[in-house]
Amino acid sequence: MPELISDLFIAPVPARLREPKPVATVIIDTEEDFDWLTPVEGTPFDTTYLHHLDQLSPILRAYGAVPTLLLTYPVLENPKVVTQLRRMAERGDCALGLQLHAWITPPFAGQPRSDLSFASNLDSEIEAQKLENLHEKFVDCFAMPPTVFRSGRYGLGPHTARLISKLGVSIDTSLAPRTSMAGEGGLDYSAIDFEPFWFGDDRKLLELPLCRSVIGWGRAFGRAAYRWINQPGRRRQILGAALARLGCAERVTLSPEGNGAGAARRLTDALLAREQRIFPLSFHSSSIWPGRNPYVRSRRDLHHFYDDLSAMLTDLADRTGCRFVRTDAIPGLLAPAGPQPMTAAR
Repeated sequence: MPELISDLFIAPVPARLREPKPVATVIIDTEEDFDWLTPVEGTPFDTTYLHHLDQLSPILRAYGAVPTLLLTYPVLENPKVVTQLRRMAERGDCALGLQLHAWITPPFAGQPRSDLSFASNLDSEIEAQKLENLHEKFVDCFAMPPTVFRSGRYGLGPHTARLISKLGVSIDTSLAPRTSMAGEGGLDYSAIDFEPFWFGDDRKLLELPLCRSVIGWGRAFGRAAYRWINQPGRRRQILGAALARLGCAERVTLSPEGNGAGAARRLTDALLAREQRIFPLSFHSSSIWPGRNPYVRSRRDLHHFYDDLSAMLTDLADRTGCRFVRTDAIPGLLAPAGPQPMTAAR
């Protein structure tokens, strides 16, 4: 078992579908428009672009996909956006969950430091207060408790699982496999591969990680080489690009942001070969309008984004044979947690 998993999660065991047919779900980080280079207290933000969110509904509806929108505090503070989201949820066009952007959720400490954008660097009492305020705001807006959560910037802390469990959350989505945020003060998940798992004292909490892995014919060697090349402080991007071009090792995320449909197809094939049959497709709400994030800077980028999103949805439905389900429905599709522990990723 990777040491970090045992540090962050109590008694983790793999989660497996009861039925052989794979499932897919869509998760959208529904957040304020902010400067991605300065995620610190006091950074300006805007949420008015979110009135374009309805543009996604016809596309996703065509595949029977009901996305889970993970909402940040500033989104919940905009009454017009909240009204729009409530109507979307009532129509069955979305489900709603929480996302903690620590730098923009009260209480504030008056410390404009980027490392504090990771909840893992917060004092446990401050993290608890931020989570409680976020949860209370959500319940005030929608008159129901959220069950799906993500810690922004994948900033899991040693107390996060316990804190969200107390708030009634049953699904966490904060783990980013094969990713290191250590260079920015965050956690290093590079030794962890994609695998949903149960955790908690009674193993009733589900971790549904970001669907990201290092794939290629290099297998364990390729994954080890990719991790070595991408350690903080080492400048070996050329080697990493060469490994990807050779098909030895490439890191791919099931997302239309920075990943083409062909790469996503290779990822799902590789995960199916590893007997992984749960596929969370994810992206940021800011990708629906140009200039809000590094992935979609222009109208041309926006067209590519929608093309890749449609191609990925089609591939999951038609070629991979996935059934699209709401994120909060996944626990009910899983076999009971067994005794087998998580194994170390290779």
